[in-house]
Amino acid sequence: MSTEEQDIPSKFYGYPQPRQGPETPPYTVPSGSNPVLRGLPLAVVGTIASKLGLIGSLLWSNTGFEALREIQELEDYEPIYDPTVIKLSTRKDVNVDNHERAEESGFEDQEVSNGHYSAAYYTSAYKAGRLSPTQVATSLLDHISANKHHKVAFLQIRRDKVLDAATASTKRYQRGNPLSLLDGVPVAVKDETDLEGYEKTLGSSVDFTRKDDGTTWCVKKWEEAGAIVVGKLNMHEIGL
Repeated sequence: MSTEEQDIPSKFYGYPQPRQGPETPPYTVPSGSNPVLRGLPLAVVGTIASKLGLIGSLLWSNTGFEALREIQELEDYEPIYDPTVIKLSTRKDVNVDNHERAEESGFEDQEVSNGHYSAAYYTSAYKAGRLSPTQVATSLLDHISANKHHKVAFLQIRRDKVLDAATASTKRYQRGNPLSLLDGVPVAVKDETDLEGYEKTLGSSVDFTRKDDGTTWCVKKWEEAGAIVVGKLNMHEIGL
């Protein structure tokens, strides 16, 4: 492993440690594999499978994909979801397992030269008392609603939920116990993710909202870290 590769974990907070993969036997194609189809036959079979659930289930089972679930060695591995890491400074002495040293070693205030504020800028300003999450959230909401170019980027904004999250974050900073490096940092999510209290349309006129009104795992982790979800962003219809 090169020196550059060895230094990668020191540049990120929460960087996962490499693990040896399981020893598994070579994969063999099941004898009952589906025939190879192309062109018109593929279109015909695909149409039939989409209309008749039983045919689709039979074809799926016949591919052998379900065999992946039977690999016992994978049961010992925790799934990894995004976002997984936070980029820090380029200093080599960062201890990525220590929250406070991560802050001291690069997550610090910095001048904004390109018009974009970083998470470091927000958290530093909050701790210094120059800004509060409530001020930032209110300013963003007012700016979005007043600017048609920004407003069209959002499909839905729940001002009440945004301000509730911002108020809670402001109180944590006042007590001196923010949840994480992302506490009070404004973020937004595409309409392809689930977000409690919001509709999900995938940028279309169809309602894809979950019946349990849940939140996608990665977005939930943002919220648990204190990030303020400003709203649902627009997207190409059905993601196409």
